Amino acid sequence: AARAAHAASSAPTPAPPTSAPPTSAPPTSAPQTLKPVNAVAFGPSGSGQGDNPQLAPLAIDSSPATAWQTDWYTTARFGNLYPGTGLLLDMGRKVTITAVQIALGRAHGASFQVRAGGTPSLTALPVLARARNARGSVLLQLAPPAHGRYVLIWFTKLPADPAGTFQASVYDISLEGRA
Repeated sequence: AARAAHAASSAPTPAPPTSAPPTSAPPTSAPQTLKPVNAVAFGPSGSGQGDNPQLAPLAIDSSPATAWQTDWYTTARFGNLYPGTGLLLDMGRKVTITAVQIALGRAHGASFQVRAGGTPSLTALPVLARARNARGSVLLQLAPPAHGRYVLIWFTKLPADPAGTFQASVYDISLEGRA
């Protein structure tokens, strides 16, 4: 009987409210679509030095009917002229990137890297993910997430086109993460 009385006397203590967020950890936000503010052609010498610079914004215009294309080459490795070409996306500020989805053309054979960081330089943007022999829609999850203002899609090998040359097309690039 003494135990029951003791338990009953301690029962009225109110429990702490459960609606308050925990104070030890900040709330995590769900990933969201991140929109680049600019896209430029990027070559081994840097911004604006890549293939078809006038078409670069078409890779981020959200239209499946428009695309940025590399120049055409005589071999999949850029006719042995240089090591790659790509698109540099400027996010406008430092962001956290968790996934990159790229809509390529239908031809197999594209190899590319996703790089990101704070400085728009090939050597300053570490490789975070790779795709080989890619075509169509390619989704790359970044684990761990990347942090930076710049994202570089760097092609290292091109698919064959119907004319017997080599060229890649990027119809759309979609990024996911946190601003």
